[in-house]
Amino acid sequence: MQKIYPATTESRDLTPTEIYTTPELAFPLEGVAMADGQRRPYLYFNMVSSVDGKATTISRDATGLGSDFDREFMYRLRTASEAVMCGAATFRNDEFLPVVKPWLVEERARYFPNNPQPLACVVSNDGNLPLTKKFWQAGRDLRVVFLGPKASPEQEKILAERAQVFRLEANPEGPPDLKQMLEIFYQKLGVRRLLVEGGPTLNYNLIKEGWADEMFWTLAPKIVGGSDNLPIVTGPGLGLPIDKIVKLQLLSIYNNNSELFMRYRLTPLEK
Repeated sequence: MQKIYPATTESRDLTPTEIYTTPELAFPLEGVAMADGQRRPYLYFNMVSSVDGKATTISRDATGLGSDFDREFMYRLRTASEAVMCGAATFRNDEFLPVVKPWLVEERARYFPNNPQPLACVVSNDGNLPLTKKFWQAGRDLRVVFLGPKASPEQEKILAERAQVFRLEANPEGPPDLKQMLEIFYQKLGVRRLLVEGGPTLNYNLIKEGWADEMFWTLAPKIVGGSDNLPIVTGPGLGLPIDKIVKLQLLSIYNNNSELFMRYRLTPLEK
């Protein structure tokens, strides 16, 4: 594992256990102030894609893209947060189980002594979340569901037996009000550091509002092809206007067997 940028002061290669530790990540402890004075969690994203920009393969998820190293870094990034979340489509397609692995328990306890496991969260407009997933087995104290206006009261009642459920209002464009969701994270759930693991539409909706702070992107040395495979971020039409295109500042790159692990800071959008 070689660090490319910023240049290391040591000549030796780094091991996976030496990068993306909680001290190295140094995320803010009190979240981030929004334009209206409310506060939200510090949001960081973790995604993997092929060289041709695909975040999914023929399996309709990320199977076949990331290496064992990539999965280890995913576990480390989860360890540094109070909550990990995904969108409904990612939840349906993947086995979303953001638990702290045994070899990271000690590090987790050092920085989160009262939270041995992060909250696992999903946002869904209609509540279409399969109940057969292992996700639900941890119990409602560790599971959170945000529902949009299309979810029925009956579906809300079923999910409330398995998770903490919060009903979100619709924003003017129709989807759930993600600003309200972030305020709930901060004020009611005490979340200061929030890891988002997709999908691409959820990523876009958070990033376009300026509610994104960092992006961790694994570039797998592979080509997938296929016009139906999703990228790591996607929105309607042709995307953001030229003057609203989000800029990123490179913080570091690690290289392992041609697989690149990049960390970016996102430049806040002008409102």
